[in-house]
Amino acid sequence: MGPPEAAGAAATGRGGKPHAVVVAYPLQGHLIPVTHLALRLAARGFAVTFVSTEAVHDQTARALGADPDGYDVFAAARASASGQQGLDVACELVSDGLPVGFDRSLHHDDFMGALLHALPAHVERLLRRVVVDPAATFLVADTFFVWPATLARRLGIAYVSFWTEPALIFNLYYHMDLLTQNGHFRCDGHYFRN
Repeated sequence: MGPPEAAGAAATGRGGKPHAVVVAYPLQGHLIPVTHLALRLAARGFAVTFVSTEAVHDQTARALGADPDGYDVFAAARASASGQQGLDVACELVSDGLPVGFDRSLHHDDFMGALLHALPAHVERLLRRVVVDPAATFLVADTFFVWPATLARRLGIAYVSFWTEPALIFNLYYHMDLLTQNGHFRCDGHYFRN
């Protein structure tokens, strides 16, 4: 990724910087790579709004023995940032449509339904609040979400789909039809038809 000037010299977002709104899929294996991306963008001069769910925030804070109400996931990164300006990264929380105390691991189908149907509306409401200059803002969201491109188009901002898993896994998903066709992945054909 180039310097912020390359992202748009004419249009600038928060604080005169290009603005990345980064939306994390609320599962640990997805959160960590997205968090690293957000910090790398901020280190390269972008203003970053990291979007997570209230439930993930609550779970993370409690796991660290912190009060969720006062916990700032990026406080240590901002404090240790070298340079005069530091990191411009903020965390915004949205509901995934379920109560914070709801056990998502025991109710997988309800959780997936909420991510598909409730979360997009909450993210859209947040985007309408934080997108100041659409020309200087872009949305980065986990590829596992199916709705970010629609939201970005609706708001007139650029969209980047971010794959959080190893390239091998992407390749397996991409070629599932070949795996099935050649007998490497056995199924009844219900889900993977040409």
